[in-house]
Amino acid sequence: MPNFKQSKPLCRGPNWLLAVFNLPLAIVTGWLIWRSRDWPLVGDATILHFIAAQLKMGAVPYRDIADVNMPLTYGIHAAVVTFGGMSDVAWRVFDLLAAAALSLVILVLVAPAGRAAAILAALAVLLMHLLLGPFAAGQRDFLMSIPAVAAAWASARAAETRSWRPFFLLLAGAFAATATSIKPTASVLLLLPALAFRLRWRDAGWIVSGAAAVALLAAATLAAWGALGAFVIMMRELLPLYGAMGARPLPEILEALQWVLPIAGLALAAIFRIAAPKPARVRVIIGLTTFGLIHLLVQQKGWSYHVYPLGIGLACWGAWELPALPPRATWACLVVMTATLAWLVSDSYSRVENYAALGAASAMQSALERSLPRGARVQVLDADNGAFLAMARAGMRQATPHIQWFSLLLANDRVRSDFLAALESDPPDGVLLTNAQWPKWPGFEAADDWPAFAALLASRYVLIAAGNEDFISWRLYRRSR
Repeated sequence: MPNFKQSKPLCRGPNWLLAVFNLPLAIVTGWLIWRSRDWPLVGDATILHFIAAQLKMGAVPYRDIADVNMPLTYGIHAAVVTFGGMSDVAWRVFDLLAAAALSLVILVLVAPAGRAAAILAALAVLLMHLLLGPFAAGQRDFLMSIPAVAAAWASARAAETRSWRPFFLLLAGAFAATATSIKPTASVLLLLPALAFRLRWRDAGWIVSGAAAVALLAAATLAAWGALGAFVIMMRELLPLYGAMGARPLPEILEALQWVLPIAGLALAAIFRIAAPKPARVRVIIGLTTFGLIHLLVQQKGWSYHVYPLGIGLACWGAWELPALPPRATWACLVVMTATLAWLVSDSYSRVENYAALGAASAMQSALERSLPRGARVQVLDADNGAFLAMARAGMRQATPHIQWFSLLLANDRVRSDFLAALESDPPDGVLLTNAQWPKWPGFEAADDWPAFAALLASRYVLIAAGNEDFISWRLYRRSR
């Protein structure tokens, strides 16, 4: 059996100071966890929960639901919905379990720098996650970071444990492929072992074998679903278009770096030690950080949760280097961390979250349940304004693969014609629209200014309910004949 015992702790510098610093940090983290216990199911999670609910009803991913997420994302949400339903509590429990798993792999990765440094890295990442708020719960970039950090650990162990090198290279490839099955940018992680030691062709073969095993498992699962062909089409046609849609200039993308402020002190420690010799594990951690920066830039959106891999890499790198700093530099890093956290935690305490989408979802759910039987076919078009949560909790079936406007706005005329033909040939029982028509500005222009779609609504449907909660507007139509 492989020897999983970590390398001997380096025991450098003032570890006692880090241990003392970790105590109030742990108290603040625990308090934020307690405050987060009633986080609701909001944001992107509602879209993916809705898709999971449709899969439970027999829909085939990519074929029956037009979306650009990777297969494991659907599997994760399907598992949560299967075991916990659409409840807020189930989603909160899952997010906390994911946070615990991420903390564990961070502890293992940073452990050779000393127990206090490893705990500091894990606490810093937990604080970053909790301060991002409920819209970051269970985000794909957050979940992807679990196998990403595991891939970094396996890469480092491959360099440190020569006799079990093939085993750890297999793991590194498998973990990298697992992360890729959540976000495709994670394929870069396959290069991490090359930062730990000089690879031979045989070593590369072990990495590829581990990745191929996961890829074959994913392909077999998609084939069993009947979704493999549709997945290939999505990757080839829709995903590149989606990636470029809503792209922002570089300065706006880099604004997302504000969300890594909880680990600013650790980033400073990494900068202080930038010229120091780097053992294999540190080179891998730097590679993980570099991947995080690549991931942020490739997304081209600069949304808050895109910083997860970068923030996690910086936290691990800085925590590793902190014990080796001179006392004054260590104090400087801890003071920066204390100041930024004091500001961010107080801001979080006084901040009032806007959950307008939940109010709209509740109103739409009531309207659906009053007007249509459970299991009715409804054509929904939304982005993040509550319709997906309403549809899932009311138990409605999606009428066509198009659930968000982007798949129609990006599509060619043939796809839009097929969408209208499907509605004409087999009219759904209802149509639910919201004013979330991303990437267009909020409004109903995407529907109202599409003559053929507007004519279909006018000729076959009656507007039976509408609402306007805060900035969210919605319309529910029922088939008239």
